[in-house]
Order: sequence, then C-alpha cells, then structure tokens
Amino acid sequence: MDFLNGFFLPPSADHLHLTKYLILLVYFIHIPFVSLLLGGTFFSVFFRLLAGNQRESLNWRISRDFIETLVFRKTAGIILGVLPILVLTLIEGQVFYDAEIYVVHFLFYTTILVALGITSVYFYQSTFRMADIHPLLQLSSGLGGLFLLFAGYFVFSVNSALILDPGRWATVTDPTKFLFSWNVIARFLHFICAAFAVSGVALVFFLFNWKESLKEIDASYRNTLLKLGGGIGLTFTLLQPVLLFWNLITLPDPALSMGVFASTIIVLLLILFISLLLVRLVKNTDFKLGTNIFVLFVITLVFMIINDHLAREDAIQNHTRLLVIRADGIAAEIESERERARAASIEPDLAVGATVFKNQCSACHGFEQSIVGPPYNAVLPKYQEDPEKLAEFIRNPYKVDENYPAMPKLGLSEKEIKSIVAYLLQEENKQK
Repeated sequence: MDFLNGFFLPPSADHLHLTKYLILLVYFIHIPFVSLLLGGTFFSVFFRLLAGNQRESLNWRISRDFIETLVFRKTAGIILGVLPILVLTLIEGQVFYDAEIYVVHFLFYTTILVALGITSVYFYQSTFRMADIHPLLQLSSGLGGLFLLFAGYFVFSVNSALILDPGRWATVTDPTKFLFSWNVIARFLHFICAAFAVSGVALVFFLFNWKESLKEIDASYRNTLLKLGGGIGLTFTLLQPVLLFWNLITLPDPALSMGVFASTIIVLLLILFISLLLVRLVKNTDFKLGTNIFVLFVITLVFMIINDHLAREDAIQNHTRLLVIRADGIAAEIESERERARAASIEPDLAVGATVFKNQCSACHGFEQSIVGPPYNAVLPKYQEDPEKLAEFIRNPYKVDENYPAMPKLGLSEKEIKSIVAYLLQEENKQK
C-alpha cells in the first residue's frame, strides 16, 4: 500500500492551518448521518429478526419504520456517507505527509468497507418495497451491511486512536497489534452507543415532530414507538458517561488538555439534561419533547466531535510544527529560486550603471584613488572573470579590508546591481 503515499505533496503552512477546520467540517457532515444510518439499520434488522416471516406483525412494522425513517435517500449515502471519508483521506494524507503512521491506509480500508456497507443497507431498505423478496436475501443484505459498517468504523476508531498516540507512530510496524488497545475499544463502543442513542431519539423526532401526518397514526402504535424510541435513547444515553470516562482515562498524555476536560464536562451536563427529558418522554409519552431532545442531542454530538478534535490537535501539535518549519523552508527555497530566475533574465543597462555610480558609488570610491573605500583599480580585476560574485557582494556587502570601513547595504534593485557591475567592469577595462 506504499503507493498511496505517492499521491500527496508536502503541505504549505496555510494548508495545514486550513485542514484543522476542514476536518471539523467533514466530521460535522458525516458523523450525524452515519449515526442514524448505523442505528436505524441495526434496530431495523433486530426487529426484522423478531418478525420472522410475519409481514403484517408489529415487529415488521417497527423494522420498516426504522429503516425508512432513519436511512435517507441514496444520494445522501454518497454525499454524506462515502464522499466525506474520501475527502478526509486526502486531508490526512497531507497532514501526515512523510510521517511513519498508517493513517491513509486505515482510511482507505474504511472507505471501502463503508461504501460496501452503505450499498448493502440501501438494498436492504429497498426490499421492504418488494412484494416477493426472499426473507433470507433480505436479512443477509441487512446483516451484511451492518457487519461492513461495524468493521469500517472499527478500523476508523483504530486510526483515530493511533493519531492520538504519536509516541507509538514509529513503533507500530504491524498495525494489527494496535487493533484492540483499550482506547480503540473505548472509542468504538462510545461511537456505537452514541449512534444508537441518537437513532432512538431521531425516530421520535422524524415520525412525530418532522412529518406532521404521522401524528394521526393509531394511539397504541404511537405510544409503542414513543416508548421504544425514548427507551432506546435513554438506555444508550445513560451509557455515555461510562464510555466518556473510559475514553478519557485511556487517552495518551499528549492528547490531554484543559480544552479536552472542559468539553467533556459540557458533554456530561448535556447528557444529564437529555436523560431527564427522555425519562419524561418515556413516562408521559409526550411526543412534543422530541424536538427539544433531538436538538440537544445534535448539540451534544457537536461537542463530542469538538472534544475529539481538541485531543487530536493537542496530540499532533509537535508534528504540525515540524511540518510548518519544513513548509516555510520549502517556500523560502522556491522564492529564492524565483528571485534567481528573475535576476538571470535582467539585462544590464550601462546608462543606469553610470547613474548609480554617480549617485551612490562616487562619494566613497574612485578608480585610481581611495576616498572612503579602496580604489576600484585595486579590487575590480579579481571580478572580471566572475561578475556574479561582485553582484552578490553589492547585494550583501561585508567587511573585507581592515583598513577601510564596511560598505553599507545600498538597497539597489536587481536591474541597478547588474547595471553597476557591467559599468564598473567596463570602466575598469578602459583604465588598463
């Protein structure tokens, strides 16, 4: 897989600064969508298994509502599901250019697994609109899609955990040995539980607060969905503090900062408030709470993403500094090459040289006598075979002879420097 590294060029300092915000944007787009996709598919398959072959049963109806409500149209799967991971692969390839870490490889595998998983999920969704679909084919597509998505985001969790531990970048020569570290497991379980929690809340929101017409369904089924969605949301929300704490205590030291602790506290407070609202929802079957709970959950996801991003930026700050220094050096070298190319294209003008001599040089130098500096006839002969050396001395003068003061920097343009060199060497030849 080393060929993947050949697709990337060294990033500039401005590019590195921009990538921090691009990564956040990618996560804000991708994580909420894929959370609903994963949770909706899981619970749909679960209730489909409970339904067996009874197409008119309550479990079948719940299974269909989960997959139809939480899995959006196919174009969303491409734009919000697959494309962000591809973009993230390109960004991370720049950020970790020339680093001894398997980021691009992990994201490459994640992209393939997620793309296949989303394809399988959309086929599973379409089977509910088919009259004669074989039950085994329907369940196989759902279970297969779930397996691929779980595998894809487990690899994604491995990638995220490895980024947070720069001390192990060079030592993890076999990525498979890092697969089941404590932080990987904590991050993966936290993501899955958050996806399940938001899916339960989203079922209530999209069925009863987003699609107004669905409020008119029979009271019995409405209460079932409210209790089910609220119960799922509450159960997996209550698991969040444990998983947050597990993730926090397994974070490597370079990833810890006051920003990480502060954002963790904000997430915990939001989770507490959401839990209280979910208890009211389940107890009173009040669908009006769905909007408030869903909005709060989206805000919580945003803070979770920010928390993770702060830990990431803390962990890679030394690597980023080295890249910035390297980028600045490359930029300076490129600019120097451009200056040399521009200088090489400039033709000297003897008239300009004569003017420079009269205005700048004649006050300190003569051709035969010393004034402030040495006479030209004493110093110019050594430059006849190397005019560029004289030009470089005029650009950046330095003290040569202890009997004379150092020549000041004149601040001449490249045109003036080339012209005064040509003029002086020509006049020196005439003196012979």
